[in-house]
Amino acid sequence: MKKKALVLISILLAGLCFLFWQKSHLNTQLSTYLAENRIQVVEIESHLFPTQLSLHQVQFQQNGRWFFFEKIVLDVNMKTLLSGDIQLNEIQLYNGRLADSQWKILNLNLKPIELSWQYISHLFTALSLDIPLNLESPVQMAFSVNMQNLVSQMNVQGKFQLLNNGLRFNQLSGQWRFDHPIYGDMDKMVFRLKQGDLYNEIQDYKHYYGVSFDDFFINEISFQQGKILIDFQPHLIKGKGDFLSQGSLDFEFSRTQPHLQVSAQNIALEQWLALFKLPALVIGKTKLNGEMYFSDLQIDKGRFNLEVMNGKIKNINLFSIITRHLPINYEQKNVQNDSPFEQLTATLSWDKQKMQWQDLQLRDRYFQLTGQGIIEQNKQQCDFLVTLNLREKKYQNFRLPLHFFGDCHSPQYQIGSPKELKKQLKDLLKQHFH
Repeated sequence: MKKKALVLISILLAGLCFLFWQKSHLNTQLSTYLAENRIQVVEIESHLFPTQLSLHQVQFQQNGRWFFFEKIVLDVNMKTLLSGDIQLNEIQLYNGRLADSQWKILNLNLKPIELSWQYISHLFTALSLDIPLNLESPVQMAFSVNMQNLVSQMNVQGKFQLLNNGLRFNQLSGQWRFDHPIYGDMDKMVFRLKQGDLYNEIQDYKHYYGVSFDDFFINEISFQQGKILIDFQPHLIKGKGDFLSQGSLDFEFSRTQPHLQVSAQNIALEQWLALFKLPALVIGKTKLNGEMYFSDLQIDKGRFNLEVMNGKIKNINLFSIITRHLPINYEQKNVQNDSPFEQLTATLSWDKQKMQWQDLQLRDRYFQLTGQGIIEQNKQQCDFLVTLNLREKKYQNFRLPLHFFGDCHSPQYQIGSPKELKKQLKDLLKQHFH
């Protein structure tokens, strides 16, 4: 019995000695990798139970930018430590930041699937030298990250695969919360993504970061499929996006004085208005260009010129209003809750409280409309003064002034000048009988 106990103790001691030797060897390997790849670490702390390596005060450079982490913990699979084919269960990064960025990573948790120590060495070398990864198979991980800057917080979770030319995300979800609303009462963005890729691309001898996605939702607003190319410059971020059936846009963001310039073609205007919780007075494929100014992630003011082709005015029946006063010829399908039109142009300008629609011009086969109006963002109240005139020759001198007001989703209206309307109707009758 004593002999069996001695044998068992001897085996345990030998196993522990082997584990300590493996841990020491792992520590040495890690130190070598860090030195070879110019990753600076103040201290490396190792534990056997649990089997972890902790790196303190880590900093390294990637593509000319410095990264800093207060602590990185590598959780080693104990079974693989015994076999010698070492794999990681988990990687935890704490209190990280990127040079020249206000974002701070509070914690980043990575749970790889079969990430071997040899792969770690290969990744260190490829990333530090900025060379292709040449992976034999994708590296798969589940992740979660919490970040913050001076005025907002973000958390994201999902899965990704590390590919030779970037990352592929799956089942990603998250939330971006703001200390103060971006605009109106929009104080958060809740997003989810079925699948997306982050990669490098070269076009016209320029290096871009590319993002492609399928089934991307922001605050339940759907962007079905798209691709965005981004060019990071010292003081500018330039980009162009193609949302396939949902239009395209070019943008330029100035970092020095937070300022966004946008030019877009064939976008679904109602989607972007809904994204900022703005009433969709007009729907249709839209061409626009303009700019917005920011402070602390809040939109201070902006101005856009827009043109909408073959769209609709929502929740206003202009044909019904016209036919109450004039016996015009019309197609029955046009008398409905919305008012279709051929073309609408306007200039939109806004501050934190209200949005102004200026130089509003609408053209349809039956009538034309001109005017201006104001939307109070927080109350969702509208106030528009417009003038309708008909395109039919016998009514071409007729003008119908209208005042729309109240809830933007179901506005009321009144005739601007009843006396003037009566006079115009009398004149029309005189012309008719003459």
